[in-house]
Amino acid sequence: MESSDKYLQVNSYDELKNLVKTIGKDKRIFVLFYGAKDNQGHSWCSDCNFVEKSVVKMVLWLLPSNGIFIECSVGDRASWKDSNCSFRKDPQLRLTTIPTLVEWGTSKRLSENQLLDSDMIQILFEED
Repeated sequence: MESSDKYLQVNSYDELKNLVKTIGKDKRIFVLFYGAKDNQGHSWCSDCNFVEKSVVKMVLWLLPSNGIFIECSVGDRASWKDSNCSFRKDPQLRLTTIPTLVEWGTSKRLSENQLLDSDMIQILFEED
């Protein structure tokens, strides 16, 4: 799947932070965090591989008209496991597991097995 103005992919913490800064405040931003992929498109994270296709399909189906979906790689296994990993240390993100889907700037987040529950995903996209 290629990038469009509603579906974007980034490969690092810095790329994500820089991209989010360029997106208008009127947008709802949803970010799926996953482990880096190899040349065949498979992540080192088996849970990420298991949920990715169904989650991406559902997110794109539920994405509101003012929504933007970003897939963000947290890097290779060693980078992710490092206690100084930017994704873990960021006070807004505080990621502890992948895959994780968040609505940026809110406390809404789903992780791991929660991403197998289509009802929970749907609730994440509802307006407050």
